[in-house]
Amino acid sequence: MVIALRWAFPPLEEEPPTSQERLSRGAVTAVVAVAGILLLYLVADLLGSFGDWLDDNGGPFGFIGSFLSSNGDILEAIIAVITALVTAGTLMSLAGRLGSWIRARVPRPTVRLATLPLAALAGGILAILLARGIGWLYQITDPLKITWVPGLVGAAFGLFLAARAFQRESVGIGLTIYYIARTIFNAIRSIEPLIMVIVFVVWVGLGPFAGSLALALHTIAALAKLYSEQVESILEGPLEAVKATGATRIQTIVYAVIPQIVPPYISFTLYRWDINVRMSTIIGFAGGGGIGFLLQQNIRLLNYRAASVNMLAIAIVVASMDYLSSRVRERIV
Repeated sequence: MVIALRWAFPPLEEEPPTSQERLSRGAVTAVVAVAGILLLYLVADLLGSFGDWLDDNGGPFGFIGSFLSSNGDILEAIIAVITALVTAGTLMSLAGRLGSWIRARVPRPTVRLATLPLAALAGGILAILLARGIGWLYQITDPLKITWVPGLVGAAFGLFLAARAFQRESVGIGLTIYYIARTIFNAIRSIEPLIMVIVFVVWVGLGPFAGSLALALHTIAALAKLYSEQVESILEGPLEAVKATGATRIQTIVYAVIPQIVPPYISFTLYRWDINVRMSTIIGFAGGGGIGFLLQQNIRLLNYRAASVNMLAIAIVVASMDYLSSRVRERIV
């Protein structure tokens, strides 16, 4: 996979790549991305299977199996979200390039004539999808409320945006997506994981999966803020140096942006992992499963000897994770 990526993103090119080379590199990148996603899913499945086996057969070390199984569930949930976001961003980028290519070759009146119905159609479809999602949550089955009215409102809003877009040569779609995503992540981050796990317990029932969903959602929102701020604070010098060599946008990202953000990304991720290990105990008290649930159960049953063993196990795991994460940060960062 590393060799394929190095071939797809060479550090130096004497001549601009041909169309066939660009197509080949895009295909190789897509294959490597799919292989990486499948590999991560395999790791998550192995963590879940081994964790469940260790939980059933590990005896006093069964809590380690529960911990590994929860991490597998969290990894699987994070992979799905990241894959969906990356795929959506890639498709939007390709659609934007296709639209720019069409606009450059089609007369302007024709472009305007075609943009209005397409914008109305896109707005109507998006509004219908949102309305149907809300209708599914609140069990609304009236077609007038979840199809026709939202479709008409969305189409009118799409026409309004298309008319406003005609006044500009280009629309900052990236900045728009940035502010929308940042608002969503800020809203998610404002909700405490303890509240999230209560909602997920009602949704999926008691057990580690509800706690894994709560931790995964809050972790994604928290890391998104840290990651975005790190990208915004990168140095401009390496970017200008790489661009001066004639590098493409992807090559600029690979050789000027990624080397600056990988060390802090690893540090943030390990620190958040350490936080999740400690937070999983509190989430267990709300029905999120794991050793926190066992501790609460033993306290309610007045089985203080077992509760003391649970607390000792929690202290050992937290101390071990703290030491391990600090050592990894020292070696990598």
